[in-house]
Amino acid sequence: MTRLVAICLIGFCATLLPAAPVRAQSTADEVRLGQVYARRLESQYKLVKDPAAVERVAYVGSAVAAASDRPELPYTFKILDLDIPNALSLPGGFIYITKGLLAFVRSDHELAAVLAHEVTHAAHRHQLQMIRRSNEAAFWTLLIAVLSRDAAIAVGAQLVGVGLMSGYSRDLEREADLTGISYLVKTSYTPVAMLTMMERLAHEEQLQPRQDPGAFADHPTAQERVAYIEADLKQRGIPLLRRPAANYLKMIVRTVPEQGRQVGEILVNFLVVLRLPDPTRVETIAGRLDRFFDADPDPSEVTVLRAAGGWEIVGGRILLMTLTPDDAAFLGVPVDDAAGQLQARLQWVIQQDLR
Repeated sequence: MTRLVAICLIGFCATLLPAAPVRAQSTADEVRLGQVYARRLESQYKLVKDPAAVERVAYVGSAVAAASDRPELPYTFKILDLDIPNALSLPGGFIYITKGLLAFVRSDHELAAVLAHEVTHAAHRHQLQMIRRSNEAAFWTLLIAVLSRDAAIAVGAQLVGVGLMSGYSRDLEREADLTGISYLVKTSYTPVAMLTMMERLAHEEQLQPRQDPGAFADHPTAQERVAYIEADLKQRGIPLLRRPAANYLKMIVRTVPEQGRQVGEILVNFLVVLRLPDPTRVETIAGRLDRFFDADPDPSEVTVLRAAGGWEIVGGRILLMTLTPDDAAFLGVPVDDAAGQLQARLQWVIQQDLR
């Protein structure tokens, strides 16, 4: 995906923000303001009505909202029918993600991370702070900067990571990222998802041509955010297990009947990488492979070594298995070829999921 983030501001920012700074005096005022913005937004953009998608976002969002420091807000979570991956929050807890972003997240953990970031913006009244920090002329300068940029390059450092307001400054974005982690810690979702999402955004940012940040000079780059998110996770003692967060290297172990016997199979990302006529042994190999995958391996870490009785298949420092002549006979190829093919399959699936 070449356009991770573009701008949902276009088309409704001018109507969303009032002509003068808004100072909500109470939660009720804040919610009423958010309702006004939400009505205007929904009058211009269609909502996704698919029940499964709507239920998924609402379920994950509700869990995050309950863990926030303002759980009393009447949070709502809706999906805009836009292919551009983006998310936004309005005053009072009105949270929107786009259809494109729902397709981009690789797991409910990453969806929860996006929503935790947006819930923080709402819970900490960041939208109101941005309005108060700007006068109308300054905001219009920001809006023109947004409108003048090619959406294809509106990513990472140029405009926004995960969140609507491309004008969110370093302090507010950092607060949303790190407070979002605090929310996730109190849910069943892994806070490492905040890191995996930002790492992918940083990768896309590196692929884009460098430009003068102009009005967005005070917005943190995705790489900056990766650094402080990773540091925060380490400070909290949270293991950096990326596989559950980003759904990398999905492994399935199954037993299938074949010619009157049971054959064990290991699938990685739905590709069969190993078949052997001993399901118990296959389960053992799968456990070792699982530990290897948890280390975020590079394809080059899969090696084969000649050993007595066959070939050792090694992942990093873990002996995954010893491939024997009997194994090769079952597979119908010479043992040297069988070892090379298994190495190639494992390297290929890892390469496909490199973050």
